[in-house]
Amino acid sequence: MKIAVLGGSFDPVHAGHMQIAKEALKMGMDEVWLMPTHDTPLKSRSLSDEHHRLAMLKRASAPYRHIRVCTMELERQGISYTVDTARMLKAHYPNDQFFWLIGSDQALQLSRWKEIDALLQLVRIVVFSRQDVRMPKTPYPLLFQPMRLVAVSSTQIREGRGWHYVPEAVKTYISANRLYLESFVKGHMSEKRYAHSVRVAQLSVQLARAHQLDEGIAYEAGMLHDLCKEMPKAEMRIWMRQLFPQYLHEAPAIWHGYLGSVFAHRAYGCRSRQVRCAIYHHVKGDSTQPYAMITYCADKLEWGRGYDSSEQIALCMRNLHQGFLRVKEEQSEYLKKEKDGQ
Repeated sequence: MKIAVLGGSFDPVHAGHMQIAKEALKMGMDEVWLMPTHDTPLKSRSLSDEHHRLAMLKRASAPYRHIRVCTMELERQGISYTVDTARMLKAHYPNDQFFWLIGSDQALQLSRWKEIDALLQLVRIVVFSRQDVRMPKTPYPLLFQPMRLVAVSSTQIREGRGWHYVPEAVKTYISANRLYLESFVKGHMSEKRYAHSVRVAQLSVQLARAHQLDEGIAYEAGMLHDLCKEMPKAEMRIWMRQLFPQYLHEAPAIWHGYLGSVFAHRAYGCRSRQVRCAIYHHVKGDSTQPYAMITYCADKLEWGRGYDSSEQIALCMRNLHQGFLRVKEEQSEYLKKEKDGQ
């Protein structure tokens, strides 16, 4: 058999990976094996837990009969060198011909690969490159396959860009397991706003623990609550006209709660009604749903606000509803003073 191997971290797998796999089948490959690495020598970033990456790959490849997942490098553990994997494959499948699928960026680094000359005796390397990219001359006998590649990377997806390039089953898994939540939030706001979101999430977890509630839901709501806070006002207005025209008369400072509840789902895939309810109501505090009260209180009381909120936090820890009413009352008084002082 002709077997093409597409290795990588797949953190997460996306349409670009699947596009290459399907193109390899069109080239005449009998099967394409997606091979997640345990660790890669040319990447400095630590990878997501391997069982998550494997689960996402299985979901992405499930619809395709001739695309499957190979766990050889995960089982071997340690740093994955392609030449070592190729030797193992040839030992296990001596009668099969192997083709290694790589991108043009990897092709430029082949001189840094371990025992590249030995590797080329074991496999043929196929380079998938964009049609508009001219590859430099190389001393290695490579096969080039120009194509219209999807312009997305796993890094972009982790930061919340290019979400529409993630297979639907993988999106569901990511949001259900809260993968990439921190990098996603960080990619949508300033450092200052991100630090605030982290503190809100931390206090939310403490409040949830005090009241035997789900800490994961509280954490997710805290991290995502200001997702649309720094969206440009003009863009906000456009979305408000489409999604919440009935609230256009309200102050623009309130809009990010409404929009955040929608974009938490659209941009991150959040399916939790409790999380989205908490985001929706966190500005005005007009919901007594437990996680909405937690997010509202944590947003107003987190220790980076610049005042001593320990008394209010202690009250919220003892009695969430009473603490919530206290925070709402004090917030109302504060806003009234601010308005009177104008």
